[in-house]
Amino acid sequence: MSTPLRVGLVGAGPWAGMATAPLLAAGPATTLTAVWARRPDAAAGLAGRHGAVAAGSFEELLERCDAVAFAVPPDVQADLAVGAARAGRHLLLEKPLATTGAAAEALAGAVDAAGVVSQLCLTNRWSTAVRTLLEEVAGTTVDAATTQFVSGAALPGSPFATPWRTADSALLDVGPHALDLLVALAGPVERVSAAIGPAGAVLVTTRHAGGVAGSVLLSTTTPGARGPLRAEVLTDAGRLVLTDPSAERPDVVGGRMVADFAAAVAAGVPPALDVHSGVRLQRLLAAVAQSLSEGTAVPVPTSQETR
Repeated sequence: MSTPLRVGLVGAGPWAGMATAPLLAAGPATTLTAVWARRPDAAAGLAGRHGAVAAGSFEELLERCDAVAFAVPPDVQADLAVGAARAGRHLLLEKPLATTGAAAEALAGAVDAAGVVSQLCLTNRWSTAVRTLLEEVAGTTVDAATTQFVSGAALPGSPFATPWRTADSALLDVGPHALDLLVALAGPVERVSAAIGPAGAVLVTTRHAGGVAGSVLLSTTTPGARGPLRAEVLTDAGRLVLTDPSAERPDVVGGRMVADFAAAVAAGVPPALDVHSGVRLQRLLAAVAQSLSEGTAVPVPTSQETR
């Protein structure tokens, strides 16, 4: 059996404690070696629960690992991940990469210059339900597609009602999941038109290459809603619907994701969902945000298609 990939974790908040740390520590493809956060007590507590070391600094974290995972706000991730890449550390990146396109581009440039492997944590892409839907759609002619992610995660009292998640409605939080799947199903987006409801729900209509019509519904302020990611595709073979991806255990899905990351690092070959996928997604998010701000349809750079 190959040696597990040594991963250091940046961040010790709710998501780090509930998902990232236990996933990396569970192995067998990875081992959690160190945790660093701006709150030393939180880092120490999380590291102690998973047999890792609480690093006293970001530099110490880098010395103790071969790859770095992030569970921090996107602007913090974009800044620190550049330093990790320059230090030769592989990157397991949360979505979105950053809060601005320029920061996402800078991170991608640092990854390319260092020659490290990067992977974007769009966890739903590793679910059996999403993989099955993508296989069913392959080879068909798509006429229209719709995705949605509706939850109450930003309502008061939720551990995920953090400033970056609530600052831009649901767009930066659940938007990456729904937009990424829409592109995977319907192809590159050429134009978006978005509107926001009084409680923060976002509705996006999209026009894709080849004339395919699409739409996305996003909310993190809907009482009682907990997702999951949903999708429906109209094709020449009929109507295809995403089965519930949350029916599969999160640790199983996440285990596939980190195992693929470790395999990509071992092979030295970036996975399909790498930092450049994150940059393309960042451009699409920016176009939606611009449409929301201006109240008009906005063109999207064609280079945001998935590989």
